[in-house]
Amino acid sequence: MDNLTARIIELSSGVYVIPATTNVGVITNESNSGIEVYLVDSGCTEIDGEYVFDVLKAFFEQLGQTFTLKAIITTHGHADHCGAHIFLREQTGCQVWAAKHEQGAMETPIIQSSVLWGGFPPHELRTLFFMPSSTEVEHFISKDDVIELSGGRKLSFIELKGHSYEALGAIITTKNGHKIIFPGDNIFPRNEIMNHWIPLIMNPVEYMDSLDQLCALENVEWCIPSHGDFLKRNINEAAELNKIAIISTRTCILDSLKSKKRLTVEEIVKYVADKNDMQLSLSQYMLVHSTIKSYIAVMHDAREIRMEVDNNKLYFYLP
Repeated sequence: MDNLTARIIELSSGVYVIPATTNVGVITNESNSGIEVYLVDSGCTEIDGEYVFDVLKAFFEQLGQTFTLKAIITTHGHADHCGAHIFLREQTGCQVWAAKHEQGAMETPIIQSSVLWGGFPPHELRTLFFMPSSTEVEHFISKDDVIELSGGRKLSFIELKGHSYEALGAIITTKNGHKIIFPGDNIFPRNEIMNHWIPLIMNPVEYMDSLDQLCALENVEWCIPSHGDFLKRNINEAAELNKIAIISTRTCILDSLKSKKRLTVEEIVKYVADKNDMQLSLSQYMLVHSTIKSYIAVMHDAREIRMEVDNNKLYFYLP
């Protein structure tokens, strides 16, 4: 494969990343039966799976080694993270691992589109971007699980709530205590957050707590977000920028309700999008719409926003 060194990048001994639209982690383990490989996520479609598999085959062929794909570790069940699982499992017989509460969306993918739409989704939301191929989860990951790896390394997991139902990050700790983190979509680097100022979030309060958890980890050598640039050592700057984006969206929602006595969700979404100079496509609208509703729900629970049904319309207003 041409330019293989750009297609799989070594982060530490036995830990690599395949840069792509969804960055895929690669963790190797030397066992009595040979080289075992764990992947962190797989990509969105079969094409992504083919690419990842081709990179792995070329990489180990260059080393003169064979490998066994042992398992795919799923950070969360969104399509762009698990859509290629089924291809890789059919090719290799590997297992699929995920947190228990991600199982439903992975095995019944229409759940994801239905959550966004609020009912049975139209065909525009039944594409592979929203509905990956159904994938059975063979092993449930717990935040307490620890896997001993060759070379004195350990693979452990951290629960990172806020983006999805039960998202997890994978942590590889080297023999000397350095850490490489694959946090999924629970942090976005500067280049991503500046281009997607309102990313999909299920619970903004929990998301900010997860950012604090990531920043509290010690001896972080690399943090590899699922999208965009890699973070070397200090992840605090990116975390703060993510928090600013969340605070900005929250403030914008409150400002919309200060501008008028009461608004519908659609009117709030328009206000927030207009203020951020966004021109939304249908798919972008559904993602932002879902995220804004999550903000509103959390703010309503905190008694910052009230709601009422009047003349068969749902309105939100300030106390």
